[in-house]
Amino acid sequence: MKNNELKIIFLSDMHLTHQEDFLGIDTFASFDSTVTHIQENHNDADYVVLGGDFIQDQKKESFQFFHTQIRRLKPSLLFARGNHDISDKFYSSLGSESDFFISTKYWEIVMLETYSKGNIFGEVGIKELKKLVDYSFLNKDKFFFIYMHHNLFMTRSPWLDIHITKNREDVLSVLKKIKNLRLVINGHIHQETKHIYEGIEFYSSPSTSAQFTSGEKEFKLDKEKPGYLIIKLRKEGLIEVKCQRIIGNFGTPDKKPKSY
Repeated sequence: MKNNELKIIFLSDMHLTHQEDFLGIDTFASFDSTVTHIQENHNDADYVVLGGDFIQDQKKESFQFFHTQIRRLKPSLLFARGNHDISDKFYSSLGSESDFFISTKYWEIVMLETYSKGNIFGEVGIKELKKLVDYSFLNKDKFFFIYMHHNLFMTRSPWLDIHITKNREDVLSVLKKIKNLRLVINGHIHQETKHIYEGIEFYSSPSTSAQFTSGEKEFKLDKEKPGYLIIKLRKEGLIEVKCQRIIGNFGTPDKKPKSY
């Protein structure tokens, strides 16, 4: 933390596939380029948050590649579990749940679990919500930043919105009661969005792989490049979120993609 400011990098949805494209994108190349860009430009970051859906094909080579890449990231790493992160052994190897809660002088950084075993959609358990409320009460003198995998707001793409956080209204009703909650960031929808709800800013992150479009009745890919978010949290509760795209040739998005 420098000048009473936390700098955090959020990247998500790598969907690694070994020796095979994911929706027309070489995910190994795009993830490698993303990590290199972070190394070269944000080595001063306090934390790097990885927002889920790390491995698409569940092959050992993809797991190995993922671990090799994250070892290149020097700051402390935090993780959220995505719907494609189906291996309990793999996810537990990243750390215990307590490792993904960070307490600083002015800010609390909290992971909200949305993983629902066997489902693509997300869901936050009642116990998880209660734990969040209790934790916020104990730390009501600090500001809160919550990160998660699944989204809480519609994308206007019916094919994608069926995979939203299932009990999103219950989650939002709890979040708005957290007095000093300033920021919530998610992955999952492979696109940059922003919503303001009850004074809280909600952002979604682009993917480091293929990008999805919003407002589409059928599954459609965007031509935007892979990207990640740069977040700054200041001691006064002020926030700054910037999207960074990665320049490079990582393939051509499928024109008629099949469901993933």
